[in-house]
Amino acid sequence: MSYRNPVWIIVLALFFARAHAAEPHRPSEAEFNNLPPYCKAKLISRIGSADYRQWEGALGKDFVHTHHYCFALNFINRYYRSRSAQEKNFNLNSAMNNLDYMITHADPGYSLMPEIYQNRGLVRALIGRHGEAVADMNKAIELNPHQVKAYNVLADHYGSTRQQQKALETIMEGLRYNPDVRSLQRRYTELGGKLPYPEPIQPGPVDASASSPKAEALPPAAPVEAAPAEAPAGIGDAAPTASQEPAKDSKIGSPTNPYCRFCPD
Repeated sequence: MSYRNPVWIIVLALFFARAHAAEPHRPSEAEFNNLPPYCKAKLISRIGSADYRQWEGALGKDFVHTHHYCFALNFINRYYRSRSAQEKNFNLNSAMNNLDYMITHADPGYSLMPEIYQNRGLVRALIGRHGEAVADMNKAIELNPHQVKAYNVLADHYGSTRQQQKALETIMEGLRYNPDVRSLQRRYTELGGKLPYPEPIQPGPVDASASSPKAEALPPAAPVEAAPAEAPAGIGDAAPTASQEPAKDSKIGSPTNPYCRFCPD
């Protein structure tokens, strides 16, 4: 029997497609290590347990929907580990479906909403829907001006489309809200910005609903340069899976997934 027969080729292709689709929807124990800590509380802890109640109190009532966001972040991480175009498309589409669910079902004021828009923008960029990606990044910034990754992605997009002034203005705005972030400072210099850096906006009372709980300690990842083969055309280093950058260090992610907020070094 020859496996070069076209019929066998189709059968084998369907077999491998089914095998991939059958990969557990739920993150593995190793994958949980690269997700925010609240994902374990949502997906593993019993409703009403101390761990569950702690995160529900920190994030808000729409924590009930947050397993969809955790699934989305995990599918983004899987995308960066994928080897075939089929796997990449499957993981991106799965991430998009879960992010869309969060945006349509959670309250617009939900504490994770800035990150959700930011990561949907990343997925849209990877798919090639750059106009929609820009809209999502702008929405993330509108909801929380401390979303560093969104400024970086927007500036890289404008730079790649030869809108240098717009790229510089985006980074300047980012620095006003995030004056000590190195990735913003680096882009400011590369785009021709002159010292001193833009005058910071005077910090006001911190709105707890504008960002994720401190326990995340995330980057997500603060963006690092993605490999040319992986970076979406017109969109540079972003950054979580699938998500805020440490105040003074832009190093995040891993060599294979520069956008993962929780990946080990």
